[in-house]
Amino acid sequence: MTAPQRLTLTRADAGRLLVRYHFRLAPLASVIHRLGTIQFDPLAPVGTNPDLVLQARVPGYRQGDWQQAAYGQRWLVDGWDKQASLIRPVEWWAQAPFHRWFARRWQRRGVDVEAPEARALVAQVERQGPSTSLELGDQRADPALRGSWYGPKRSRHLLKALWDAGHLMTHHRVGGRHAYDLPERVLPQGAGMDDATDDEALQRLVVRRVQAAGLLRPAADGAVWSLPCPRAERDRIAARAIARGELVELDMEGTTYWTTPEALAVLEMAPDPAAAPAGEMRFLAPLDPLMWDRGGVARLFAFDYVWEVYKPQARRRWGYYVLPVLWGERFVARFDARCQQGTLTILAWHWEPDISPARLPEGLAEALESAAGAFLGYLGATRLVLPRGLGREARRAWQRAAR
Repeated sequence: MTAPQRLTLTRADAGRLLVRYHFRLAPLASVIHRLGTIQFDPLAPVGTNPDLVLQARVPGYRQGDWQQAAYGQRWLVDGWDKQASLIRPVEWWAQAPFHRWFARRWQRRGVDVEAPEARALVAQVERQGPSTSLELGDQRADPALRGSWYGPKRSRHLLKALWDAGHLMTHHRVGGRHAYDLPERVLPQGAGMDDATDDEALQRLVVRRVQAAGLLRPAADGAVWSLPCPRAERDRIAARAIARGELVELDMEGTTYWTTPEALAVLEMAPDPAAAPAGEMRFLAPLDPLMWDRGGVARLFAFDYVWEVYKPQARRRWGYYVLPVLWGERFVARFDARCQQGTLTILAWHWEPDISPARLPEGLAEALESAAGAFLGYLGATRLVLPRGLGREARRAWQRAAR
């Protein structure tokens, strides 16, 4: 088989590809299909990560809409991809390598998902239906587990292991807590692919990771490429996907990137009259798939982003939960914010060095007003508290948006 030709992409076209691929506004179901996976994170100062990812792409999206998509319509299910994630149920079959990897890891910790006590928990779920950890198993604390990440109850460790191994799934959430059920009662009919090989499942995981990011360096940090296989195995699987046309290998100024044919095609698409204006502004999630490879973002956009949520406060430069601000094809700012009881408080706003708050570039204030209005609507916020450092034009843009 002849090796596929390695394509060359300029830095400008690579950035354009990412912006066009990610931010073509579309209905919720279409965005879910485009990304394939959305990382889940429970922190929610201005909505959860799925909320923030979707509000940047779905017109009229409101905080919490993803839960109806997941637990009502089953367009998404809780699974594992890049950390805990929401994935499409039709791809549940590709979770098998993760399930086996987690089962082995839990067994090394002394938790066996095939043990009688684990089987008893599954049987209890089968009898009771969707149930949280507060309703399942022995609720007594185990002194040996005090200080553990999952708490002192052995039953909770078993439930997490059973979830990781695919023996239980999330039916819905109760105040953020998983309500567990059997996979066959959660997955829509026909979601399985029982005859898939390990290579087929791993290939789907690799391709899906690139699909979600749009453009991804093979040399990106390990956290970006967390997979149930060594990197050499990932490279073998990726080479097979490239040979089969499911991935495309690109060279951008000497750096290798992978993309998908669907993402690459956006560079050739004619402008869509119904699409958002080229100069539209968007507030992005810290864990938006565009931001996963922060080294790649720095190379393509000259935007050095650091998520400081787990740093001690004294060591933070930007803030606790900082959202990047994208205007057209450039990052212009970042801000830290909270929304409580209908009040959006922007704790800090940092313009990029090439932006003067005293004299904003033409069109930026108008784009900010539109983005701010959409963001307030997404949050359902009716009141606004602004920080210093915005500049007069930006402050007025936010104030007009809040009226």
